Amino acid sequence: MQIVCPQCKSRFSFDETRIESSGVKLRCGKCKAVFKVVRKPGDTRVSAETPSATEVTKPKLFVANESPAFCSAVQKVLAGEPVEVISFNDGLETMRAIECQKPAVVLLDVALPSMYGFEICESVRHNPDLDNVKLILVASIYDKTKYKRTPSSLYGADAYIEKHHIPDSLAPLVKKLIRGENEDRQISEEQVETVASITAAAEADDLGVPAGDESARDEIRRDEELATTVPSSSAAHMPLEEFSEATVKARRLARIIVSDILLYNQEKVLEGIKSGSFYELLREEIKEGKALYARRVSPEVANGTAFLDDAFEQLISVKRNELGL
Repeated sequence: MQIVCPQCKSRFSFDETRIESSGVKLRCGKCKAVFKVVRKPGDTRVSAETPSATEVTKPKLFVANESPAFCSAVQKVLAGEPVEVISFNDGLETMRAIECQKPAVVLLDVALPSMYGFEICESVRHNPDLDNVKLILVASIYDKTKYKRTPSSLYGADAYIEKHHIPDSLAPLVKKLIRGENEDRQISEEQVETVASITAAAEADDLGVPAGDESARDEIRRDEELATTVPSSSAAHMPLEEFSEATVKARRLARIIVSDILLYNQEKVLEGIKSGSFYELLREEIKEGKALYARRVSPEVANGTAFLDDAFEQLISVKRNELGL
């Protein structure tokens, strides 16, 4: 039989013999919406229906990150919270799901493949139908000692969190956003102060982190290192599938480095692109990014590719198009 998703109208096949008298709940493979399929009394036909008004439904929280392990760690962090957590690993897929389902909150990695997190933020904020969707940007590089300042811009996001603060600070932040306490998105100065206070509070909490939070923190850190570190090996003796995995990791690390530079240096990035002095203005940041890339990517992979340079050029191209240059 054919079933139509009530959210995005996608059609898919389903074995009707699996539908019990009380119905069955399904999740759409395209937009991830959950709906119930019931068989009408005395009728062999079935229909898909959305939850009734009397049903208590949890607010949806999307976790958008390329790594399934990271999404799983966030699921564990929020396991006891009254939210339905749905994971996505691709930028365009996340954007389509946001448009279809209008979740309460989206935890958005800035370095998503196919569409950067900051591009999703800007797209959401240019769509009045999505004005109630709260966005949290996640800094990608896991280093709790590196950044001691907030981003220069949140690109329309309601809040910002660094990865090492997710275990102890994400749940309270989500609750605050769902309650609608952050309504100063259009006032950048007040927003930066709000974000700074959240980050400062999270850093203070680090003095006494529960064992469960520390476990989740370690899991997120290990995932970041494993997903972006390419061990040294002889390219001549490296199996094809292993070499392919190594290039995937290198590409991901390149996106992470570029997106973090943009997140923390928006004004310099835009000035450099407008004036044609991008690489000169951001010389120190680029140097630091290349050093991290060299530490994590083996020479066998780095010497035969230009993933980091390509990522910088892609960023410049995207921003030039946005600026009409």
